[in-house]
Amino acid sequence: MVKTLIATTLVLSFVILVHGQGATKIEARMVRDAFVGGDSLHAIQEVALDLKAHATGAGDRVAVKVCSKEKLPVALLTATASPFVLREYLEHHGIEAQRILFLRSEDCLARDTSTAVTEFWLVPKGAEPPASVESIRADRAHVQVVRAADEVKTRKDYADGLQELLSNVRNRPEAVAVVVGAYYERPSAVLVSNLRRARTVLLSGHGQASRVYVHTVRTSGIR
Repeated sequence: MVKTLIATTLVLSFVILVHGQGATKIEARMVRDAFVGGDSLHAIQEVALDLKAHATGAGDRVAVKVCSKEKLPVALLTATASPFVLREYLEHHGIEAQRILFLRSEDCLARDTSTAVTEFWLVPKGAEPPASVESIRADRAHVQVVRAADEVKTRKDYADGLQELLSNVRNRPEAVAVVVGAYYERPSAVLVSNLRRARTVLLSGHGQASRVYVHTVRTSGIR
């Protein structure tokens, strides 16, 4: 009788333990709907506040997941909501870059695959980040804008910008060069010509091909 009671108690304890483990599994979760386009700065400000409210534990992390078939450097720079701008807001709210993940995934592509939809995730302590095909911690990803669109007024400005970009990527083996041509309805002949020129200049260096990305993207923000 005593042996039966002990055996029954052990079985019940095991069942309770297994049930408890399944019930308390910690998982990452999205904090708001995916951002498909619009006023990205306003969305980023709101997301930063949401993540600040949820990522309160010392081991909690956050993830910015970009849905794109393009390689990670292009995906991050063409996302509907800039992961780099969001990182600045999160750091302002006390979430260090070491706790931020940048991810690229192909399991959440928009119907128009040229739109790099952005998702925002909370990754509680002990949870795995959402699935991705590429990832990098935010403190290891840096972007330097060599020439922004509003700084290029002449053909010489454009040529000088390309040469500066080429020099940077040659001198920094860990860096990649990304040129993004943005359009609203369709790429113009001038845009196509300029991007062709960028590709020619940036590929003029030996061994640069795997570190150069020239890409067009439909602008999803406010015109």
